[in-house]
Amino acid sequence: MVRIRHSSWVVVALVAGFAGAAFAQPAKKLPAKAADDLALIPMDSEVVGGLDFAQVQTSKLWKQFVEPQLAKNEVRKQIDEFKTNCGVDPMKSVTKMSFGMKGIGNPNPDGVIVAHGVPKAKLTACFDKMVKAKQGQAKIVRDGDIVTITTKDNQPVAFMFLDDSTALVVVGTQANTAGVKGIAKGTSTLRTSAAFSDLHKKTNTNDTLWMIINGNSKAFDQMRGMGMKPKAVFGSVNVTKDLTMDLRMRMESAGEATNIASMMQSQVKGAAGMFDKLQVSSDGADVKALVVLSDAKLQGLLKTFGATP
Repeated sequence: MVRIRHSSWVVVALVAGFAGAAFAQPAKKLPAKAADDLALIPMDSEVVGGLDFAQVQTSKLWKQFVEPQLAKNEVRKQIDEFKTNCGVDPMKSVTKMSFGMKGIGNPNPDGVIVAHGVPKAKLTACFDKMVKAKQGQAKIVRDGDIVTITTKDNQPVAFMFLDDSTALVVVGTQANTAGVKGIAKGTSTLRTSAAFSDLHKKTNTNDTLWMIINGNSKAFDQMRGMGMKPKAVFGSVNVTKDLTMDLRMRMESAGEATNIASMMQSQVKGAAGMFDKLQVSSDGADVKALVVLSDAKLQGLLKTFGATP
C-alpha cells in the first residue's frame, strides 16, 4: 500500500476550491498540446491513472466506507471550514482527476494531479480569507499564477490554474514555481511512449478508476522476491453498479503469462463461488483477471474478512 503523509494530501483534497481562489487575473488558455492530461504527467511516473471523482461518490462503497471517515476526522473539519468560507464543497466541485506518481514506497512520493471541474471564478474572492485562516497552520506563498502551501511538517503542495476549471497540483520535490511552470508547459512525451501507449490502449480509461503501474516500482518488491517479475500491472475498476475489476499483468513472454495464468486458475477455483464472476486467463504476454461482484456478494465477502465498517 502506498503511504503518503496525511497533511499534504489533505491540502490536495482541498485544492479544488483553494486553487481557484488564488488568481484574480483572467485565466490563460491551456496550450493545445497540453489539452490532453497525459501531456502534463511526467514521463518518469511509476503510477499513472485517472479517477472519475463524481462517479465514485455515487457508489455504495463510497457511502459505506468513505463518507463515515470524512464525517469523523480532520478532513471533514477542513472541508466544512472551506465550505463556510468560500461557499463551495471541494468534494463535489472536482469531477475527474488524472495523476502520476513516482517514488512509491518513499515516505513522501512525488505527484502530479490534474483536477477538472474546479470553479475558479467562484472562488477568486476567497483567497485572502483563506490565507488568513491558515496562518500558523501552513505557509502560503503566491508567485504570480502559482501558489505554494507548505504544511507544518514541511511538505509542500504547489498549484496553478490551467483554465477556468482545470487545476494543476504538484506534490513533492517539484512543488515550487519552477517545477509547476515546467510541468504546465505540457511537453511530457508519456503518450508517445510505445510501451505506455500499448498498455493504455488495453486499459478502460472510462471506468471509475484506472491505473498503469511500472513493474520496476517498489510496490512489487514482495512479488519479485517470490520470483514473479511483471513489466507492468494495469487495469480498471468500475463501481457504478456492480464492482468490476478488469486487471492485467504484463510478463516477459507469452509462455510465462500462460504458466502464471494456469497456476492462478487452480488457486482461485475454490473461491469462485464467492464471486459473481472470477476469470483468469492469458492474452499474449498478459495475465488477465476479470472479477465481478454484485453488492450482495461484496457485502458477504467483506463480512467474511471482517472488513465491514
